[in-house]
Amino acid sequence: MGVAEEWEEMEEYTQQMEQMKRQVSNLTDALAVMKTEKTDTDCYSESCTRPIDWYCKLCKTFLCTRCSKRECKTNERHELYDFEDMYEKCKTKYYGWKGGKQSAIGILSQRQKKLQDEIAVEIQQMAAASPDQLLKPELAKIVSELPAKRKLLEDISKQVEEAEKSLTSYGGSVESLSQQEFIKVFDEFDFGDSLFQVTDLNKVSISAGCNVISKKTCYDLDITPSGDMLFASNRAFHICNTNGEVLRSIATDEGDFTSIQYYKGRIYTLMKEPKGSNKRRVVVYDAKTYQEVVRWELPNFAYISMLAVSNDKVYVVDADAKKIKIYSLTGQAKPDFFHAAFRNPVYMCCCAPDGILLTDWSADIVYKIECSTDKIAWQFNISSPRGVYCDKKGMVWVWSSKEKAIYIRSADGKQLRRYNHERLVETGAEYISGMCMTDNKLFGAACGKGVISIDVFIADSENKN
Repeated sequence: MGVAEEWEEMEEYTQQMEQMKRQVSNLTDALAVMKTEKTDTDCYSESCTRPIDWYCKLCKTFLCTRCSKRECKTNERHELYDFEDMYEKCKTKYYGWKGGKQSAIGILSQRQKKLQDEIAVEIQQMAAASPDQLLKPELAKIVSELPAKRKLLEDISKQVEEAEKSLTSYGGSVESLSQQEFIKVFDEFDFGDSLFQVTDLNKVSISAGCNVISKKTCYDLDITPSGDMLFASNRAFHICNTNGEVLRSIATDEGDFTSIQYYKGRIYTLMKEPKGSNKRRVVVYDAKTYQEVVRWELPNFAYISMLAVSNDKVYVVDADAKKIKIYSLTGQAKPDFFHAAFRNPVYMCCCAPDGILLTDWSADIVYKIECSTDKIAWQFNISSPRGVYCDKKGMVWVWSSKEKAIYIRSADGKQLRRYNHERLVETGAEYISGMCMTDNKLFGAACGKGVISIDVFIADSENKN
């Protein structure tokens, strides 16, 4: 393996280790705010001291059987799971994640040892060579590449040290958690795609069928933790089930909703005033009451735009100025994001654990922006990319409006597969501006053609997307 290939492989390990450290950081933050509200055995209902039997995923409450029959705090029926079963499930989830990280560090350590041995052998060869032999092509190459290999070894060693430190930094806190605290942390925590556990795209198949589940105009969509869908539409956004049936509509005369995302108990929307006006604003709603919480005005721009929320920041595309506006969750402006290669950046979505995806349809590029640093993490090329989505396995789904095809990029970036879909094209959908996925179904916001649904199957996988 040459030095160039070594560096390319090192970049992949670096990205994977950085992802692991971010996940550990998120875990540490979650553990830091945990407080046991009552004893390890008490029902959480007021004045109730009966043992815990159930855990409700909707209101995040631990209940006895009698109290579980009361109304949920979300004004819906409790979504109940057996307390002991839930604890065992979360333990399995955590220790599976931890084992995967330890395996990843082991692989990196093996690479470190191999490189150490290679350098030691090459130094011995040079030490034993005469001045004339050092001029020969084989040894001259070793001499020229040795400084780069030493720097590579230094970087790998640093990565191993930091990864091991990150993985062990919170072990004591986890072990001291009560069963309730353990469930609250690890049921909620989304580990994203596991390191080195990449889905083979040859195992991914897409149904030939395509259903139009809603004929309402839809510019963007998302799915809440409770499984409801959010449709951004003209003069309203709609809360629907996965069959497209409207459960509730939040209407307004102020304008059209062009983008929408659920984030930490709130619904973030991008609103454009009626035709003829270039005014836009972000409007945030409480996800339980659907009451407006906060809003802020954006610069006027004529071109279409979308938003994405990640790492406690709101990103809004200003395609006219070819930049991304960045705000706090309450609208405080942060430095804008520029990139010299931007031509028409428009479509975007969040990318767990703390990134966003952005497509530039004129430049034929899909970008991943790391929100912790607000820098480009990676990019790849697709002809005229529009709607984009990152699933929980780390696979990136992109709609190419020019090729009328769906592209999937594997989590490690080594596989890219194209899927032609005749039935989707027959619906007349030209612009898929937003996508999301749940229960092995891919949903697409097809603008004036409504919302489409396509079944997806991943062989040998029981995990939902």
